[in-house]
Amino acid sequence: MDMPGHGDHGGHGGHEDARPMCAMNMALNWSTDNVCVLFDFWRITSGMSLVFSCAAVFALGYLYELSRTRVRSWELVQLTGRARLETPLVADGLGRSARWMRAVMYGLLVAYSYSLMLIFMTYNGFLILAVIGGAIAGHYAYATDALGAVRGANCH
Repeated sequence: MDMPGHGDHGGHGGHEDARPMCAMNMALNWSTDNVCVLFDFWRITSGMSLVFSCAAVFALGYLYELSRTRVRSWELVQLTGRARLETPLVADGLGRSARWMRAVMYGLLVAYSYSLMLIFMTYNGFLILAVIGGAIAGHYAYATDALGAVRGANCH
């Protein structure tokens, strides 16, 4: 039984100049041909687009570390005088609006970290090195607390 719109996919008129599908790799690769980064419109198709993409991904990794540090600083300011800093951060001393703000910032950081994970999961070696390099540089520049890497580097 042929369902309308679900049969033969050949001969779609008007799609002769359509962009090729994004390359999907499940193994480490160093491809510079048709690699999509997060979105269909962000493609690596040449050496120059690779350089720009790696710079952008490096910046995203770097800025993620800045974001984490700023959120942690905000939390400490909110909790100053309400909780002892030696104990794990607890929300008991926070007002309702501060708890909502903290939850929203947490959600944004989760979305940010998962976006970096998705870039990593292109399995493109250049992009992987850019994510790691940005994280290293950002951590070096902004992580001033004694906890260092122990504070967690997982997706959320």
